[in-house]
Amino acid sequence: MKDSGAGDGDIERVVNDALAVLRALAPPDDEHVSLALAELTRHLDPGQIGKAQRLARAAQLVNSSLDLDSVLRKALDVAVEVMNAERGFIILREGRKVAALHNFERSSIDEDDESPSNTIVNRTLASGEAVFTTDAQTDPLWNEQKSIVSLHLRSIACVPLRVRNETIGAVYLDSRVIPGLFKFGDREMLVSFANQAALAIEHARMFEEERERVSRISALQAFQTRILEAIANGVITFSPQREITTFNRAAETTFGIRSERMVGKAAFALSAMVPELLELLDTFFASGAVQLRAEVDAQRADGTDLVIEMRLSPIDSPEGTGVAMVVTDVTRQRKLEQAHEAEQARSLKIQEAFSRYLAPHVVQSLMHDPGSIKLGGERRRATMLFADVRGFTTMAEQLPADRVVEILNAYFDEAVRTVFEFEGLLDKFYGDGVMAVFGPPRVRPDDAGRAVAAAIRLHEVVLLLGPRLDYPLRISVGLATGDVVAGHFGSAKRMDYTVIGDKVNLASGLQSAAPAGAIYCDEETIAAAGMISRPVHRLAARVKGRAELVSAYAIFPHLDASLAHPGI
Repeated sequence: MKDSGAGDGDIERVVNDALAVLRALAPPDDEHVSLALAELTRHLDPGQIGKAQRLARAAQLVNSSLDLDSVLRKALDVAVEVMNAERGFIILREGRKVAALHNFERSSIDEDDESPSNTIVNRTLASGEAVFTTDAQTDPLWNEQKSIVSLHLRSIACVPLRVRNETIGAVYLDSRVIPGLFKFGDREMLVSFANQAALAIEHARMFEEERERVSRISALQAFQTRILEAIANGVITFSPQREITTFNRAAETTFGIRSERMVGKAAFALSAMVPELLELLDTFFASGAVQLRAEVDAQRADGTDLVIEMRLSPIDSPEGTGVAMVVTDVTRQRKLEQAHEAEQARSLKIQEAFSRYLAPHVVQSLMHDPGSIKLGGERRRATMLFADVRGFTTMAEQLPADRVVEILNAYFDEAVRTVFEFEGLLDKFYGDGVMAVFGPPRVRPDDAGRAVAAAIRLHEVVLLLGPRLDYPLRISVGLATGDVVAGHFGSAKRMDYTVIGDKVNLASGLQSAAPAGAIYCDEETIAAAGMISRPVHRLAARVKGRAELVSAYAIFPHLDASLAHPGI
């Protein structure tokens, strides 16, 4: 280190010349003057004066930087060089350490034999007091310390770095060669220098902490920006003064406007695209700034209509409560939902329309999987029901055609409702008759029982229908149970779900043989039906298409129910 002022040799020459002048002026026999000159000479050590001046200038140099590492290095280099120490260390309480070797290349000292005496350093850090020894090898306080003995340390100086009565570290100097290296006046100079260096270190550390804090804040802000840009939803934040502070990329995409045109503007600037925004903000703050969710109509900057979902949440800050608003563009979703609802309504109308012509299970299969309807059948057990209006030919001859249609449709309406009530399958209408199947495509043990119950109910509703239509209706019903082939029959372009087999023909024949007001059943139907709520009469019926009489059972629903058949 080079000084800009006078060197140590110049200072020594000036001091010696001044003392020579004083001696020449003093009376030669004045003992008191001689003692005073001797004492003055002892205190005016030119070397000490030079050290003091160099340390003072060095303190100014140390205070000229705010970089902590630079401050530590400069302070240590000055102390080692000025005090002519062999080694030097600055140790801070936080664990940071720098080291210097006099006349050697600077390096970080980490090895055990290249570290300061921990005992002395720890004492200074704990007590806040300086430690000096002119010859540690003979000093009873230190000559038994392992580090001092092993390193052959002789001259040692360790002064605290103190700021506002707090010891933040220590400056440690030593020499393994020269005893008595540190003079009487060095203690005060080193303590004063250490105090100045401590202030510089504290300022540099505070600056470093502030710089790190700013760096962390900047990194956090950059990270927050990246997060906001990565979020798929629009994020718009408002200050407590309702100014737009954030307008992320997704918000730009949603509204079709750059963030530069929105950030810093009042919320009113956004209300041109979201008409309900200001009202929502008022509601949000009036409710205590609790979370608020709303779906509103909006517009892009180009006038395109939007439907957006807005979620408002509070943001607390020293200036007050701001708002974070997450915006989700649900325009496409709502259009899809509306289209789906329209399609469902359309499908329901189609299903209702086709249900007038096809069996319900056929319609459902057709709606869910149009390709599942294929020609073919399989053997199933079923109970067939045929019901026919008696005297229809006479009615058609006596009444106008539109009146006949009115009566027939009213009857069919009740017949279909009754069949569906007992979970039967309406197979077809034929002229003035109805064919229903109980069983396929989902066969159950109570199919025959439900078919008999449906036949009885059908007679009851027809009886009640007469007065309403102002025309007496009578029907006959035939039931037969057994194995049939159930499936889709016809052609690839036109097919029906129905059942075929001898039992189908038998049920139709029994209906034709039954008189008005009667139900004719074959033996298998009665056997499978279980308890029946009406009397059952055994008989032999002549059925069209069969040469011999058919053993059957007759039920007359309007007879006394107390004569109910106890079971076959």
